Amino acid sequence: MKKLLIMLFASLLLVACSDEGDTTKDTGEENNEKATDTDTSKKEEQKKVYQIGETAVITSDLYEFDYEVTVDDFKLTREVDGTPLDDIISGAEEDGRFAVVEVTIKNISDRSYVPNEMFSANFARMDAKGGETSYDQFFTIGDEELAPGEEIQGHLVYTTRVDYADTFVLKYEFMSDEETHFELPNPEQ
Repeated sequence: MKKLLIMLFASLLLVACSDEGDTTKDTGEENNEKATDTDTSKKEEQKKVYQIGETAVITSDLYEFDYEVTVDDFKLTREVDGTPLDDIISGAEEDGRFAVVEVTIKNISDRSYVPNEMFSANFARMDAKGGETSYDQFFTIGDEELAPGEEIQGHLVYTTRVDYADTFVLKYEFMSDEETHFELPNPEQ
């Protein structure tokens, strides 16, 4: 009887010890589901978020140089630079609009580069994972070489609907550790 009690106690002790490590029986590896969820939440929280008028210092994840971006203004309109929305989207709906983001980009690195070749900004509603890239025909200044210390001003142009979102977001260095967001409140809501 004493042996039976000792074996029973040892079995309970082993079961209790194995539950503490939260390990799986098949592999012996720790279950990291909670840690992964926490890491993902922390990564999303760590994204840098700026407002209109604020300047962000951003590091190119791919090319490893720094640049500054300031969103100067944001508007929704049916025409940009004399180009009506219908010229870009045939039969555009009544609630269709150009989303025009006025930006200033400054080269704060020690080398020259062409902005449109080195980085882009995605535009989406606030909670969207992806986004659209801009129409380069409206940001041709971004096709010119930008020397160290120089800056350019222009507008990034996208298409959207008036009722698509209460708040939009402009994303630089999308899907990288350096991902930077600018919140853009919908001016028509």
